[in-house]
Amino acid sequence: VMDQTLADYFEKHGKYPKKLAFSLWSLETMRHQGALEAQILHAMGVKPVWDKQGRFKEIEIIPYSELKRPRVDVVVSATGLYRDAFPNVMLWLADAIDKVAKLKEDNNFVYRHSLAFKQELIEQGKDEKEADYLSSVRIFSNESGNYGTGLAGASLASDTWDSDSKLSELYTKRMGYFYGKDENRWSDKIDDVDMYTKMLSGTEAVVFSRSSNLYALMTNDDPFQYFGGIGLAVRNIDGKTPEMYVANLRRKDAVKSENMDQFLNKELRSRYFHPRWIKKMQESGYAGSTAILDRLNNFWGWTVMTPEYVRDDQWQQFFEVYVNDAYDMDMKEFFEQSNPAALAQMIERMVEAERKDYWQTDEETMKKMIETYLELAKNYDLTTQNEKFNEYV
Repeated sequence: VMDQTLADYFEKHGKYPKKLAFSLWSLETMRHQGALEAQILHAMGVKPVWDKQGRFKEIEIIPYSELKRPRVDVVVSATGLYRDAFPNVMLWLADAIDKVAKLKEDNNFVYRHSLAFKQELIEQGKDEKEADYLSSVRIFSNESGNYGTGLAGASLASDTWDSDSKLSELYTKRMGYFYGKDENRWSDKIDDVDMYTKMLSGTEAVVFSRSSNLYALMTNDDPFQYFGGIGLAVRNIDGKTPEMYVANLRRKDAVKSENMDQFLNKELRSRYFHPRWIKKMQESGYAGSTAILDRLNNFWGWTVMTPEYVRDDQWQQFFEVYVNDAYDMDMKEFFEQSNPAALAQMIERMVEAERKDYWQTDEETMKKMIETYLELAKNYDLTTQNEKFNEYV
């Protein structure tokens, strides 16, 4: 799967990436049994060695004659739950990164980036031993005992920010505690060096995994917070969103690397824009209405994190299906009977997407949304605390 990712990147850009970022989740690892961790090792050109009992023993360097490509640098972002569930794996990865960072080879970007950062740290006044250690740190997570990025609530509070740089700073601040080879220094942070931002700079692609048909990119807010959050941060650091890849591990006999925009579009077409899925949500009444609202809110999250991977026609389709009732499924009646506030909040989110220039639509669409919203607000006494939205309406 990593070879597929590298091949796709090479085809698009005419070169191999120098640095990849990975988003590790505990439940994903429990399902795929280390498939994403294996990709991290393979990107750097190393592989695990097993003992006679089939347990991990150590890592082995793959020689260039066999690898036939550069050793790609890596940045690993682990969720708080991953940090708690797999500290042993984090140590293995940290040790592997440290070993590759000390391999003095021209085509080794882990070594080259570490050497450059070490010199930078020494120039800033760090002693050589400290600079040597910090230069090979690549694993980051929340502070020990803390969880979450804060991006779900912050991104939805769209009246509180005009630039997504505020969200990026929140993400890097929350997820910027480092976990290197020295376990005694885990959950550390240095006041005078923003380690996570330094390491994320130069990231050319981000890799995430999906290993169950039950969960996709919009079934909850975590994918856009953790996987998308890296894209948001890199764009704010370097000025461009990196390539976003999903390791699709749902079928053991057909694992593959997919571009995020393709993966997201398939999810939209096969679920949230599919009449059978919508019918089941309608049959679930109030719970179904909140599920639809959640999906739209998560789509908003992806729009804010990685706007290049979300299309105007996808926002338009949300309007056509749920507000304009394109399938003649009595959507307005369903929401009015089960949860009128859900439809009002969906329209508010769509209007916010247009107000903040994430979605370019036409006057007729806006007119229909505003009329429907005002009717719901009047008939069901609905209000919102988003004053910027109220003024815009």
